[in-house]
Amino acid sequence: MWVQTSWKCPREEWGFPAEPGHNETMAQRPVPPPPTKLLAVQKDFQQIAAMAGFLNSSLDLPQLRLFFTLYGRIIIPDEAAGQVATPRLQAWAERLGVALREDSSSAIMPPQVTIAQPQPMSGGDGFFLVATVTFNTKVTENSYQRVRNAVLNAYQAAVALRDKGQFGD
Repeated sequence: MWVQTSWKCPREEWGFPAEPGHNETMAQRPVPPPPTKLLAVQKDFQQIAAMAGFLNSSLDLPQLRLFFTLYGRIIIPDEAAGQVATPRLQAWAERLGVALREDSSSAIMPPQVTIAQPQPMSGGDGFFLVATVTFNTKVTENSYQRVRNAVLNAYQAAVALRDKGQFGD
């Protein structure tokens, strides 16, 4: 039985010079630091998302991947009112998704909408109904403005729904 104890480039076995660094283990390339403008964009989106949800992001140079979760919440007196309000909340979330796509020139991927069952409030004085809208996008230093405007409008609509109960119909 033959056991190879060290690896040798086949080029050397055939009499050709080995490529530089070919027999060496691949050294890790240093990851360049992200541009400061891209970090500022990331911070800007995190502040927007904090209005009514949260944001996960990752730097994938030269772009920034953004994964948003937005909550549209309304307070209702009882579960029966929740059953009545659910279609309206669903329609609100779907309109929000369409607006995100249109306002960002389709840079934002189609959102996913989930409507939860009415949940009792901790004080026991009513219920709340929540629509969760998740969406993602990629932005670069130069292309983030239209995405920023679309996301800002969506989160402002979620705040208006939460604070004033305005569906924006």
